[in-house]
Amino acid sequence: MDVQTRLEANAIIDRLVADGSTFSRDDARRLIDLIPVTPGSRLSFSGIFKGPGSRFRGHAAGLGNVEVDEESKEKRITLNEPASHRIGGYVVTHTPGAITVELMWAETKLDQTGLSCQLVYDARTKEPQELQIAAQKSLSLLFLTFSYISYIPWKQPESGHQGRGR
Repeated sequence: MDVQTRLEANAIIDRLVADGSTFSRDDARRLIDLIPVTPGSRLSFSGIFKGPGSRFRGHAAGLGNVEVDEESKEKRITLNEPASHRIGGYVVTHTPGAITVELMWAETKLDQTGLSCQLVYDARTKEPQELQIAAQKSLSLLFLTFSYISYIPWKQPESGHQGRGR
């Protein structure tokens, strides 16, 4: 994507995610046309495994007892992740029927609720259907907790013409 395309896409995304309960159909259609489509996989996974850091205790001459905490260890794993594009402060992924927009630094937050959204559209006609917003949920099994993102309804296309008039 060239610079002009990225600038236009960034302005459109800013308008789509602005306050309100509706969004512009024309903006959504233009974004669908601008962002290259990456074939989606039925199953993709992105995860971070975190482990506790080490803790050292000892005695230092002249200081007394000291304690040093090492940072926790982290390992990122991805499987079948579609290609993404950095546009302004967003990471954008376009698979057939959906454009996902995530704040660039969202993965640094513990709770991902509200940090990404998804424009859902008809892949055949490219007609926007709705904007959905991220809601983080958790599932605990024994000593493991899995957090995942689920998208819930957020905004509808504004009333007006329904098609492109083909």
